Amino acid sequence: MLEVRDLQVRYGNITALHGVSFTVQAGEIVTLIGANGAGKTTSLHAVSGLLRPTQGQIRFLGQDIHGRTPEAIVRLGLAQSPEGRRVFSGLTVAENLAIGATPWRRRGDAIEDDLDRVYTLFPRLAERRTQLAWSMSGGEQQMLAVGRALMGRPKLLLLDEPSLGLAPIIVEQLFEQIVRINQQGVTILLVEQNAAMALAVATRGYLLENGRVVLEDRTASLQAHPLVKAAYLGG
Repeated sequence: MLEVRDLQVRYGNITALHGVSFTVQAGEIVTLIGANGAGKTTSLHAVSGLLRPTQGQIRFLGQDIHGRTPEAIVRLGLAQSPEGRRVFSGLTVAENLAIGATPWRRRGDAIEDDLDRVYTLFPRLAERRTQLAWSMSGGEQQMLAVGRALMGRPKLLLLDEPSLGLAPIIVEQLFEQIVRINQQGVTILLVEQNAAMALAVATRGYLLENGRVVLEDRTASLQAHPLVKAAYLGG
């Protein structure tokens, strides 16, 4: 579904990604793990069109999307829930979700089924559909950010640090829903500093350090790897 080859991204004179390569097959949950600054978010931003790579290839569903605008990439079926949630604080839950459905509303499509799906996944959002986003808890805002991305009807959902700043019990609940979203047919590329949680739900994983992929394997093997155990799992 997604193929990233030899990706390089620079911020001015600083190279953030040094030839990063990874793949995501349809139906998988694939995770990119690593410390802060390893290049995980940069990788997602390059895939979703928010950053323009200096070299490399990005193919989604067989099409070269390198250089396409974020809007065009969303229309192909790739949506991102960003780090820090970035909900529209002055808008209600329902209005935030409607913004996520913009490509389909412009086509004249009905979005009621999409709303029902999000509200079924996250009943808290249904209870608060008229509430302004700024007044919600961090966990509720994260649910809203994921729900807003789902309103774009993605085939591939990019999740950037969904556990950031959330209480452990909320993280567990959120990841249960991430698995459920995947079971409903959405492929997921997950970026997480919480390596234990990410590896618990993912099919395969890649470990990034200093803008390079240093390990890649199925998650059971990564969980048992001495480097991962020592640096990321507290082993």
